[in-house]
Amino acid sequence: MKILMTGMASSHCSLKGNVSFFSTLHLVLSELSEVTICEPKLSWTRADLQKYDAVIVGLTPPTALTANKIYGALHVLDLMYESPKLRLVVDGPQVWQFKNSIESFKRNPLQIFGPMHMKRKDYKVALDTQVGSIKSVADKMEHLVWPLTYVPLLPWGSEASAAVALGFITEDRLVGLNLDSFLIDRSVATVGRKDRWAVENMKSTWWSKVAATIRFPSNSTAVGRRSDDAYALGIMKDSMAVAIAPQDRKAGTWWSYRYVQALNTGTPVTTKWQDSGKIGTSWSGLAYQIEDLEHYERQYLADLQYKEYAAAMTTKKTIIKTLAEDLLDSTKESENA
Repeated sequence: MKILMTGMASSHCSLKGNVSFFSTLHLVLSELSEVTICEPKLSWTRADLQKYDAVIVGLTPPTALTANKIYGALHVLDLMYESPKLRLVVDGPQVWQFKNSIESFKRNPLQIFGPMHMKRKDYKVALDTQVGSIKSVADKMEHLVWPLTYVPLLPWGSEASAAVALGFITEDRLVGLNLDSFLIDRSVATVGRKDRWAVENMKSTWWSKVAATIRFPSNSTAVGRRSDDAYALGIMKDSMAVAIAPQDRKAGTWWSYRYVQALNTGTPVTTKWQDSGKIGTSWSGLAYQIEDLEHYERQYLADLQYKEYAAAMTTKKTIIKTLAEDLLDSTKESENA
C-alpha cells in the first residue's frame, strides 16, 4: 500500500517541528505501508494521485494565515473530493475556528488571494490558473458529502463530541483516533518541583476563571505566541502541576500533546473535569485542590492519572486494525472512478 500525506500548512508537509496529531498519524501509518509526506503541488494531475492507495490531506481553517500551502492543497481536494481514496485530517489547536472559516471560504473562496497572502507559495500561479478549481472546491464543500475525516480523540472523547466541537461536519463522516499509545513513554518523575503552575493557554476564558481560585503563580508552556514542545517540557518538569484548558466557545476539551508530556513526566493535570472525569476520579480534581496537596500526594495523583488514562486510551493493536480496515476501504475505488 502507498499513501500520500500533504496538507494546507507547513506542519502537514514535513516531520520537522512539534509533535502533532498529523505527525503521529504519519508514525502509525508508516507501520502499515509506504508513506510519502510532501508539499502539495499545483502540477499534480488526478493520474499522479491515483498512483496512491490513499491521499491524506491535513486541514487548517482555510482563511487562517497558517494555511500557507492552501493553493496546492485545494487543488488536491478538487481532484480527489469524491474519491474513496481521500481522507482529511483536522489538525489545529483551536478547533472552534474551523466552522466560521470554512463557511466564510464557501461564501467567498477568492478571499484567500487577499493582500496579506501574496507571499504564500504559488500565489501568482494559483491566481492565474486555479481560480476555477478553488471555486469548484468551495462548491463541493457546500453541496457534496463531506469526505471521511480523521480527528484526534482524548480517552474520554467520542466522535459525537468531536462533531459538536467542530460544528461543520457530521458524526458519520468522522473517524476518531486516540493515538497516544504510540507517544506514551514514561520517565522517572522530576523531584524538587516549584509550587507553580504550568499553563497551556493563559488567555483562555477557562483559565481566567481558574486563576481567580488559586494562590500559586503560573508560567505559560508557550514561548510568546509560539508553541514549542521542548520548552513546554522544561516548564512542566519544574512545575507542581499543569493546567490544560478546554477550547473556548464551549467546544470542550480537545487533544493536545501537552497531555502526553504531562503523563510522561509524572505531572498532575487539571482540565475541564466534566469531560476528563469520565475516565476516573483522579481526573476530576480542581486546581485549588491540587494546590492543597503535599508534594508526595501530587506524585500519587499523577500516578493515578497515568493509570486511568492508560487504561482508557486505545491500544496500538486496535489503532492499527482501525486504520488498516479504513484504508482497505479506500483501495476499492475503480480505475474509472
